[in-house]
Amino acid sequence: MAASDWSYNRLTQTLKKGEFASLYCLFGEETFLADRAKEEIVEAIIPEGMRDFNLNIFDGADCDVARVRDALETLPMMSPNRLVVLVNSDKLKDKEWEVLQPLIENPHDGTVLVVTAVKVDKRKKNWKRLLESGVALECKRPYENQVPEWIAFLAKRHSVEFGSDAASALQQLVGSNLSDLDGEIRKIAIYCGGNQHLASGRGTTGAAGAPRRVVEATVDDVMKVASRVKIESVFDFADAVGRNDRARALFCLANLLDQGQNEIGIIALVARHVRILRTMIEGLREGLSGARLASKAGVSPYFVRDYSEQARLWTPTKIDQTLEALFDTDRALKTSPVVSHIWLENFIVRVCG
Repeated sequence: MAASDWSYNRLTQTLKKGEFASLYCLFGEETFLADRAKEEIVEAIIPEGMRDFNLNIFDGADCDVARVRDALETLPMMSPNRLVVLVNSDKLKDKEWEVLQPLIENPHDGTVLVVTAVKVDKRKKNWKRLLESGVALECKRPYENQVPEWIAFLAKRHSVEFGSDAASALQQLVGSNLSDLDGEIRKIAIYCGGNQHLASGRGTTGAAGAPRRVVEATVDDVMKVASRVKIESVFDFADAVGRNDRARALFCLANLLDQGQNEIGIIALVARHVRILRTMIEGLREGLSGARLASKAGVSPYFVRDYSEQARLWTPTKIDQTLEALFDTDRALKTSPVVSHIWLENFIVRVCG
């Protein structure tokens, strides 16, 4: 079962139908998605009252692989299934995988193995076997056009609703990291008075059976509560590039990497930012302002002033040169064996000459 064949939604749908595989491989940089998928598997396969007897969790960074093997060979107790979870499985050595391989290829009836990993080398024999032997879900950071759907999903978990403008503002402020989005949505829900159990109301049901009040978050709520780490960092980086300030651009790049943005993600963010600036330049020349300018550029009206100020620092030639450099850097990051951050530094040297 190839990773491309599975999505989070398909996984949850099969679990709800009671269709369980003997092996689940959850891998990729979006650890929030992997954690949620793991929780869904646990909740679906092992009832809460049976988890002390039929759920074993091991950490590949510090575990005795013989104990993992023993757990896989142990019959379920008073339950049709036993679940063995191995997190950080990419930390296991090849020899340790060989110990588990017979039970992966021929699992015991009723025993389910879940492995999670951040980085997987698909060229290695052991990982090829794993990915081909069960349900393989690659947990990628969502694309920009997928983020609104995730905001709606996460908002439902926290009993809060976002209108399209509020969701757009949240996406621009926070980005596509699901852990960050979940944390910010939780903060907004608390600020707006969500997650409160009431005697009556609409929404999902709480642990005690009482309904939760679903509150609506406005753009003002988002702007007051949500952290602006992503947009401010990208603004700072683009501003430094636009001012030919090489030293500051390198400093901003280091901050973006410290925040957990991978190199290809940074290129995508900055490319989107520069394209917005190009559209802002066109709109300003057409005499647009306010909501009309925001609509043309595809940004929240709250950010029009900041984008307009930056757009005045750029020329169409500078925009084209920067986009060309971004394209070349993106291609190099995906194809070159050279350490990734070096290509980003070269990009800064090229456009901040």
